[in-house]
Amino acid sequence: MENLQILKEFVIILGVSIPVAFLFQKIKFPSIVGFIIAGVLIGPGGFKLISDISSVNMLAEIGVILLLFSIGLEFSLSKLVSIGKLLLVGGTLQVFLTAGVVGTVVYFFTKNLSLALLSGFLVSLSSTAIVLKSFADRNEEDSPYGNISLGILLFQDLFVIPLMVAVPFLKDLENFQPLLLVKALFLAVLGLAAVYFIGSFVLNRIMHYIVRLKNRELFTLTVVAACLGTAYLAYRIGGLSLSIGAFIAGIILSKSDYSHQVISDIIPFKDCFNSVFFVSIGMLLSTQFLLGNLFGILGGAFLITVLKVAAIIPIVLYFKYPLRIAVIVGLCLSQIGEFSFILGKFGNELNIISLADYEYFIAVAVVSMIMSPFLIMAAPGIGLFLQKTFKLSAKENEDSAKKDTYKNHVVIIGFGLNGRNLSRVLHETGIKHVIIDLDAEKIANAKADGDSVIFGDFTKKEVLESAGIKQAKVAVIAISDPAATEHGIWLIKQINPAVYTIVRTRSNEDVAELSKLGADEVIPEEFETSIEIFSRVLTRFHIPRNVIEQEVMIIRKGNYGMLRAPSPLPVKLTNLKDILSISLEVFSKVLTRFHVPTSVIEKEMEIIRKGNFDMSRTPSLEPVKLMDLDDILNLTLTETVLIKSGSKAVGKTLIEINLRAETGTTVIAVVRDGKANTNPKGEFVLAGNDVIVILGSHAELDKAMQYFGGLEV
Repeated sequence: MENLQILKEFVIILGVSIPVAFLFQKIKFPSIVGFIIAGVLIGPGGFKLISDISSVNMLAEIGVILLLFSIGLEFSLSKLVSIGKLLLVGGTLQVFLTAGVVGTVVYFFTKNLSLALLSGFLVSLSSTAIVLKSFADRNEEDSPYGNISLGILLFQDLFVIPLMVAVPFLKDLENFQPLLLVKALFLAVLGLAAVYFIGSFVLNRIMHYIVRLKNRELFTLTVVAACLGTAYLAYRIGGLSLSIGAFIAGIILSKSDYSHQVISDIIPFKDCFNSVFFVSIGMLLSTQFLLGNLFGILGGAFLITVLKVAAIIPIVLYFKYPLRIAVIVGLCLSQIGEFSFILGKFGNELNIISLADYEYFIAVAVVSMIMSPFLIMAAPGIGLFLQKTFKLSAKENEDSAKKDTYKNHVVIIGFGLNGRNLSRVLHETGIKHVIIDLDAEKIANAKADGDSVIFGDFTKKEVLESAGIKQAKVAVIAISDPAATEHGIWLIKQINPAVYTIVRTRSNEDVAELSKLGADEVIPEEFETSIEIFSRVLTRFHIPRNVIEQEVMIIRKGNYGMLRAPSPLPVKLTNLKDILSISLEVFSKVLTRFHVPTSVIEKEMEIIRKGNFDMSRTPSLEPVKLMDLDDILNLTLTETVLIKSGSKAVGKTLIEINLRAETGTTVIAVVRDGKANTNPKGEFVLAGNDVIVILGSHAELDKAMQYFGGLEV
């Protein structure tokens, strides 16, 4: 039964961690903290349900391997290149500045240079698992601080390779030989390159043949084998850690056509083993040691947080981001990382760090990890508070936008997909607009397209005034930063209460709060996507357009309450991956505020839909060509209208409603009781629940819909 020991420990981990994580979820605490505390409870320092954690450490190592593998899959080489400056410059500055500050403090108290250098680099690393999971839970991966944090974290993960090579040289600094270190680093890089090129050559060919077999189980097994196999290859050939090898495997497969399927197959394994990893972190902590040195450990965790935040803030400010973003990034990266445990254990085995110091380091690291999710949650509020308190002089670049130049224009905050799409349509309709964004690359692209742009933080009054918010007619907020969005709405309404404010949000839960802050319209992505979906479904079943519009209007009038409530419909909409349709709703509302004809708005929307949203992704698209009758019908040159029982049209003939004279449209059919009456004569008498099929131009059809709307009681 000894062979079942690992199964027993795994069952204990799941049996304790599931209810603890469930409890933390119910009280709105991060689940990561629950997993760590569960580890403390069941580990050798707690109730000793698991006394030997070696097998648990093996499961945790698999968790880290799968985590780095998935990161490699999601952030390919093209992604690394796009954040190259943040990764190389920002990451280098963060690691060495933090290590220098912490190392200086440790050396001041210990006079041990080897310990000081090792301690500095241990503290300089942050937890990729905690930070990325926190961002994913809050939909903040694409926010400015999300991108900055990602660049720094990826550099840290890559920098572990030279650190693993360099740590043995810290053991005897008196006889340190730089050439030996350079040689060891060169061999490590050579090994890394060998693993990458061998893996690229072998893995992609293997995956190609496996996919052709169309066997799902074999595909999943191959993915796991590729991940663990490359990790082992990196360890044996390059002397790298297993997790770095898995990261390389992820990057290799990210270039293939099968990366999305690989991600979907690996996620269940990753989430399960990641949970085990956090439990294993908690099991490292001795409660007896913690209680005996409580103030020293809490003080150490607090000091590390302060030192890391202090080191990171000037680095982010160097990239011309505002203090708010700098503080958020600092707090998000203030914990000690998972790779620090590996390096710390390595240093302890080499007697660079004593057993007592290593135990203290583990306690401080675990406490910092427990604190981290709460700091990340509080970071946006703290950042805003400090920015308003210190009021550093803004150096935002106003570029081509001039203060008070415009009047009755649109201010677009955020130049992502929605901002780009809206800007393109405003260009075509001749409506003036100004773009505000914190991403220098996006600002450069917008400026190259001839847009008026401002590089700056819209939570600052000076930036909004530079965009002419006092004279603006519409302000559109389309960013992935909930705290900044809330503060921005309040600030915009303080400066100009009359400006019509449209806000895009990821979740329906934010609708009520944003409306209370003063947003005139809040567009939640998930619900607008569902509206777009059911509208298209009903259209395919030839449900009259006025019936569809009425359903949409009812939902929007109730602030989406109908979609929040339990639905009586048997159909559930799940796995909605494509949320591009939200941009259509944003720019249609903006154009409506400028009294652009409905027919023009619908034509723009239909052109984008016909191109499967390609116009949303690219700067331009050739005009749509009408090749046959189906294309004409798809562009809504015919329309259906339901005659409701209470309509004034009931009991009247087609001559009496005089549709051609009133709207220019022609009735080509009337559907009654499922039977189509084509080319009805003028004497045809309309009845309740009749469906009229009309033909006309976009403008005529729009006029007809308004005409029938006026006939309803």
